[in-house]
Amino acid sequence: MTDHALSIPSAALRSHHPPALTTTMTGRLFKFCTIKVTGRVLDVIVLVLVIGGLSLSYSGLIRPRGAGFYCDDETIKFPYRGDTVSVVQLFLGSLLAPILFILPIELVKKWRKSREEAVRSYLLSAWRISWSVWRAVLLGNLAVLVLTEISKSLISEARPHFWDTCQPNVTKEICDSGYIVEFNCTSDYSTRKILDAQKSFPSGHTSVSFFAAAFMMWYLDRAVQWRHSYFFKPCLQLVWACFAILCALTRITDRRHHWWDVLAGGTLGLSVAFMLVQAVSKNVRWGHDDSDSGGNDSTNQFKDTVSSNRVDFQLKSSNNPTSNNKRPSVRRLLSTSSAATTIAEDSEINI
Repeated sequence: MTDHALSIPSAALRSHHPPALTTTMTGRLFKFCTIKVTGRVLDVIVLVLVIGGLSLSYSGLIRPRGAGFYCDDETIKFPYRGDTVSVVQLFLGSLLAPILFILPIELVKKWRKSREEAVRSYLLSAWRISWSVWRAVLLGNLAVLVLTEISKSLISEARPHFWDTCQPNVTKEICDSGYIVEFNCTSDYSTRKILDAQKSFPSGHTSVSFFAAAFMMWYLDRAVQWRHSYFFKPCLQLVWACFAILCALTRITDRRHHWWDVLAGGTLGLSVAFMLVQAVSKNVRWGHDDSDSGGNDSTNQFKDTVSSNRVDFQLKSSNNPTSNNKRPSVRRLLSTSSAATTIAEDSEINI
């Protein structure tokens, strides 16, 4: 009777605990999936709103405040000659080119550290880090574009080719009145180009290119740690510096921006890059040890060999009592030479 009474609670435990445990795990999994999906949906909504707002502004549906001018201002009477670096080329350089640098670097770093692991393992690991860094590039480009476009629409400064693009219908009497804010454009250019001629400050090409160059130069400085070459990393950084300088100078030579527009755009891009670097560096594992371990394999093997040989020699010396008792001068000589060898090896490795 007692055994039967004791068997009832155990049966109850076996029948009720597994469903309760399953329900708890299912609830936690559902909560995790809900939070994750909600976060992704919010990301998509924000991204659509930002890209949509930028598209409306670029298309001219969101009009700038309106530029004013003086008729005798010679800085706005240059002919319109187009762009040396087009918008498509700019975004290819600031969005696509970074991943072409980031992914191979991360693949090499992970391959050096995970030579014995499966190919799929280090490919996925390299892609995760590359995706994290590229998301930071995308976030920075969006931030730069939003700040640049808001500044252009609010300040609404006339471009150097404004007079040629707009051809305002002003008379001598209107010009003598001073600063003109009410006018109509009579050129054959599209409305989008006429509105774009009133959005000179700051330079968008310069802000985007300077951000991409500054961020990628910082990334290369952190990610590439190859002490066997003195010029490989500086050459990669020089590519990005040349990209930014090319975009900035051509905006002046094409008469698309004033020099102060380019200066303001460069300052804006560098500022966003600096702030983003401070945030990204805390969340991304750059893996100095990855590159260092791969680049110093031969050095590590040499040090391990020297250490094992030293241990073997010490064991042999301890097993030989005659040499320990009868040859003290030899022991002192060997210890001195061993210390000298260690100093020489350490200095060679540090160099």
